[in-house]
Amino acid sequence: MLIRFTVKNFLSFNEEQEFSMISGKVRSKMHHLIKDRKLSLLKFAAIYGANASGKSNLVWAMDFARTTIVHEIPIDILNEYCRTNPENKNIPSSFEFEIKLANKAYAYGFDIVVHDSSIHNEWLYELNQNGTQREIFVRDPKNETVTFDKNFSKETRQILDTYANNMLSNDSVLFLTEMNRNKGDLYKNENELITLYEIYHWFKDQLVINYPDRPMSPAYFMEDGNLTEINTAVSSLGLGVKQVRIADGNMDELQKFLSPTILKEVFEDLKKTILANKKQGKDIKGVMLRGERKMFLLNVDPDTQEIKVQKIVFDHKKEGISFDVSEESDGTRRILDLIELLVSAKIGSKKVYIIDEINRCLHPQVTYRLIAKYLELAKDTEIQLIVTTHESHLMDFNLLRRDEIWFVDKNKNGESSLYSLDQYNERFDKKISRAYLDGRYGGVPLFDKYFEMKLEDE
Repeated sequence: MLIRFTVKNFLSFNEEQEFSMISGKVRSKMHHLIKDRKLSLLKFAAIYGANASGKSNLVWAMDFARTTIVHEIPIDILNEYCRTNPENKNIPSSFEFEIKLANKAYAYGFDIVVHDSSIHNEWLYELNQNGTQREIFVRDPKNETVTFDKNFSKETRQILDTYANNMLSNDSVLFLTEMNRNKGDLYKNENELITLYEIYHWFKDQLVINYPDRPMSPAYFMEDGNLTEINTAVSSLGLGVKQVRIADGNMDELQKFLSPTILKEVFEDLKKTILANKKQGKDIKGVMLRGERKMFLLNVDPDTQEIKVQKIVFDHKKEGISFDVSEESDGTRRILDLIELLVSAKIGSKKVYIIDEINRCLHPQVTYRLIAKYLELAKDTEIQLIVTTHESHLMDFNLLRRDEIWFVDKNKNGESSLYSLDQYNERFDKKISRAYLDGRYGGVPLFDKYFEMKLEDE
C-alpha cells in the first residue's frame, strides 16, 4: 500500500512536494480506510487542478521513478528537471515512496541528476511505529560508498558486499534494480534479503499507472469467472451493450496488428513461459496483446499446447449485432480498462492504481458510478486508487471524504504545489464542487480578458 510519495526538482515541482494517503481527522465513511493500530490509509484519492497545473506531472513523476526502479533510467529525460530555476539543471531530483508491506512500513527513494542521468544517492529504511527507523542500505555512487544494516548476519553481509562492490561507482542503475536481475534463486535461501525482493516486486507488480493514451492490458479477461462481473458492469452503464465475450480470432487479424518479427518474438516468449510453468507445475496461461484499438488473447490449449488466437467481442442489445474492440467508441474502450478496478476490488487485490484523467471520454455520471462502485467493492480489501480529474461531480461528500480530495496549483513562476481539501475543514453540507469552480481552493484556470464571457440577457 502507498503511504506517501515525495518529489523535488522534477518538471513543474521545484520545492519538495508531498502526496499522502494517510487519512485525516474525518470520521465519516470509515469503510474507505485501511486501518491497523497505528496507521489509517485511504483507499481513494482524487487530484484536481487546472490544465497544465501539474496533475499529470505528478503521475509522470511516479511513473518515472517506477520505470527507473523496475527497468532502467528512461531515455529522453535530460530536460525534465524543474526549469523555473536554471541552477536546477545540476541539482539532483529526488523521489521517495513510503509503502506498507504486510505489517511493516518502508521508505525507499533515490536522487538523480536527470540532465545527465546519473544517480547520486539511494536509500531504503524500515520505519518503526515508535518513529525510529532501521537503515537497510544507503548508497552513494559518486563517493563509491554503501552501508548496510549492521544486524545482518555475516553471510548476508558478504552477499550484499559482493554485489555492491561490483557496482560501487555505477551511477546508471539502482542497487534495488540490480539485486532483482536474474537473482530469483538468491531469495529462496536468504530470508534476511527478502525485503529487497518484496519491495522491488511491489513496484513491478502492485503499482499500476495508466494514461488515457496508454491503454491497460486487461489480463483479468484471462481469469475464469471474471466475465460475470465485467458483463454486470458493462450492461449497467447505459452503453447499449448486452454482454462482452471472448470469441475465436484468426492469425490473419493478428498479423495485421503485429509485424512478423514482433509476432515471432511474442510466440517464442509465450512458448518459453509455457515450458517454465509446466516444469514448476503451474497452470498454462496465455497472454493479452493490447493496442489503442485492438485487443487479442493468445490462449494455450491444455492438451495440445497449441496457441489459439481469440478476441474480445461486444454483443449489443439490438439482436444480432456484435462489434470488436476497434469498432467501439473511445468511451466504451476506456470503460474496458477501468472495469479492471472493479474486478480487482472484488477479488481482494492489494494493487495501487494511479490513473491520469480518469474521466477522459466518459459521461460525468459514468465516472461517478464507477468510483462509487469501486468504493463499495473495496470495502473489505486493501486496494488503492488515485486519479487525476477535472470531474467536479466527484466533489460530493455523499461520495467522498474531505481528505480524499487533493489539489495541484501552479504559481506565477510556473511551480506546482500539492495540498489537500482536508486543510480547509469545510462543513459536510457545503456545495463543495461549486466552491471549487468558484476558485475557493485554487487549482482552477485563471482567464484573462480575451476569454471573458459576455452573456446576452434572456
